[in-house]
Amino acid sequence: MTGRSDLAVELNSRIKDSEGIISKSQKFGIITVTRIKVTNEKGAKALGKPMGSYINIDIPDLLYHGGEYKELTEVIVSELKNLPFCDSDVLVAGLGNRNVTPDALGPKVAERTLATRHLSPYLKEQTGLMNLKNVSVIQPGVLGQTGVETLEIIKGVIDSCGAKALLVIDSFAAAKPSRLGTTIQLCDSGISPGSGVGNNRKEISPATVGIPVIAIGVPTCLDAALFGANSKNKSPMIVTPREIDLLIDRAASVISTAVNCFLQPDTDAEILLSIV
Repeated sequence: MTGRSDLAVELNSRIKDSEGIISKSQKFGIITVTRIKVTNEKGAKALGKPMGSYINIDIPDLLYHGGEYKELTEVIVSELKNLPFCDSDVLVAGLGNRNVTPDALGPKVAERTLATRHLSPYLKEQTGLMNLKNVSVIQPGVLGQTGVETLEIIKGVIDSCGAKALLVIDSFAAAKPSRLGTTIQLCDSGISPGSGVGNNRKEISPATVGIPVIAIGVPTCLDAALFGANSKNKSPMIVTPREIDLLIDRAASVISTAVNCFLQPDTDAEILLSIV
C-alpha cells in the first residue's frame, strides 16, 4: 500500500537502497526507535525529504489503550537531546486547527507546555523554580483563520522575543492504518504546515526562520485514495480513526510531558507535571 506520508520510516521502506540514507533501529521493550539520516541531496531526492535526521518512535497500541507512559517519555526526551538545538530561549509553536480534531494535536500540546519567559527572577525564587529556562508558547492557527501564513507569524514572534530555537508540533499523514497514533516522528529539518491533508503551506525550517528547528508529529489521518474513496471529480478526502479524540488527547499528553521535561531538564518532572 502506497500513498502520501509524512513519515520517513514509511518512505524509506519504499526504497531498496540509496546512497545518502542511513537507517538503524533499536528496541526499548515494546518501543522501537528507527533513526534515519539523510546525508546528501541524492538521499533527499530518493526519500522525498530534506537532508537531516528523522527519528520514528513506534509504540504499538499504547496511545489507543493507555498504559505506562514513563518509559515512552524518557525515550522521546533522550532522542530529542540527540538533535541540534538550544536548550533556552525556545519558542514552542503548536500548529494546526484546534476546531478540527485530527488537526488539533499541535494546539493541545501547546496549551500543556509550560511558558516561562514572562516569569521574573523574583517569582522564580519565591516559587522555588530558579532553574526554569525561558520558553515561549504560541498557537498560530491556520491560514483560513488568520489570513496570515504560519511562517510569517512564527518569524514575527521569533524577532520579537529573540528565540534561539524553535520547536513545532503538528499532525501528520501516514500511508498505513497501523501507523495512526502509534508513531511519533522527530526531525531537525523542519515542517510544511498542512502537509498531512495535502494543503502544504510555506516551509518552517532552519533555512526559513534562521534558528535550529525540531518538528514533532503524530500521524492522525490517511489519504482516502488509499481505499479507492476519492474520484477525480471530487475534492480530496482524508480518513481518520473513530477514536481520534482519544488518540489526540493521549498523544498530546505524552508529547507535552516529554517537551516540558526536555526544555526544563533542571526541574523535577513531578513538579513540572503539577504546574502545567
